[in-house]
Amino acid sequence: LTAFAVHGGLEPDLLDEVAYWIEQYWQYALFAAVAIVRACAELSGTPLETFAADLAARHGIDIS
Repeated sequence: LTAFAVHGGLEPDLLDEVAYWIEQYWQYALFAAVAIVRACAELSGTPLETFAADLAARHGIDIS
């Protein structure tokens, strides 16, 4: 909506626009990441635990 507002000549106050949801932003990002990992595991036919372990190992993270 901000892009359309600016195109229309308005100068929106972005701080007031996002202040109410920015505190929960990271929680929503985590939920999205979990959903994406689960979907990828399901689409590949790999058990979630194996998929997560392989993903972590690929990035040098020990989750055991």
